[in-house]
Amino acid sequence: MTTHLNKLFLSRIRLAFYIFWLAVFFVGCSSLQTSQNYFLNQTEGLVFFSMTESGILSSGFQLIFKNEATDADIVVNLRESERHEIGKNTEDKSGSRGFDKPAGKLVVLRLPEGIYSLKQWSAGEQKSRGKYSLSYSPDKKFRVMNGHSLYLGNLHLLNSGSKNSLIMMDHRARDMDLFYSHYPHADKGKLLVASRAFLDPASVRERVFDAYTGCGLSDYELFSKKRLPAHIEKFRTLRVGEKERKISRMDGYRLKFESLAGGPLLSARTELSDSRQYLSDKKMIKEWFEEVSQKINEFEISFEDKGFFTEFQLKTNAISEKSMIYMVTMFDDASQMIISMTFVNPSDYIRSYDTAESFMPSGVAAINSYQQCVIEKLNQNI
Repeated sequence: MTTHLNKLFLSRIRLAFYIFWLAVFFVGCSSLQTSQNYFLNQTEGLVFFSMTESGILSSGFQLIFKNEATDADIVVNLRESERHEIGKNTEDKSGSRGFDKPAGKLVVLRLPEGIYSLKQWSAGEQKSRGKYSLSYSPDKKFRVMNGHSLYLGNLHLLNSGSKNSLIMMDHRARDMDLFYSHYPHADKGKLLVASRAFLDPASVRERVFDAYTGCGLSDYELFSKKRLPAHIEKFRTLRVGEKERKISRMDGYRLKFESLAGGPLLSARTELSDSRQYLSDKKMIKEWFEEVSQKINEFEISFEDKGFFTEFQLKTNAISEKSMIYMVTMFDDASQMIISMTFVNPSDYIRSYDTAESFMPSGVAAINSYQQCVIEKLNQNI
């Protein structure tokens, strides 16, 4: 009897050990474990979405997301995800499931703040039946903010006998109810919805422009706001080296600000790039900054990655009337927006500073206040 109890005890220990390591394995290669008592904090954000499939059963629906800053992949497998069930795997005798009866799970990820993209999807062994990479991946990006929950949408795999398709839909009513039933402590006041922007970025163009044209800068007042004419050429010219290069601009605004404290005049250009040319546009502008800084000694160039924005700055150590004193070009990789702001010296009797160096702290503060406003508006509107 004692020997039998010892064996039973040891078998239970082995089982517990196996379950523990299985859980660790799934955390490492699938969705992250998130306690139902989880409270949002300022070191990470929650991202949730439904991952469903219907039609002929696949052997393993998988999504791969990429952290744009670190290039790290986040792999989520439908079958390995321990998340909460949506629908039932009801099959008929042929092994097929009705196309109108999706089955899947709600996936909840804890991710560091930053920009992420949907890099790839796959459907197990059925690799000849679908499209697995996304041709315009810049369009499938989303922002994660610390202390916030972000809903991406429903990523649905439609299986047929000959082809698989990834369909991306907005099922927020169903998915949010399920999310809050399992995570009652998640703050509803900190909920962001990325589904419309994530599924169809063009549909939220006006909201993106509202953020970029509706935000002010500390100690500055907007006095002119003009949209580019619809008939304007979809590019502008930038001279790099001995060649003129074309920078795409699908849409945009021209803004002018006036200083309230004797600072430089400020003109801004907010432009939407063609998603297929955005990376090339960004590269050419970088080369232009480098060329300018090499040719003109009084200009100093700097680069900064702020997470949501990458930013080039051009500063001068000399001031003269109606000349540029400070220029900042910001790149929003999630929206493919390029924003250029140029501070120009006013007449001597207007300005409240004597040197370029004495102006810089207020100029940097103005840019930072603008960027913070844009981030908040983009995430509230998405």
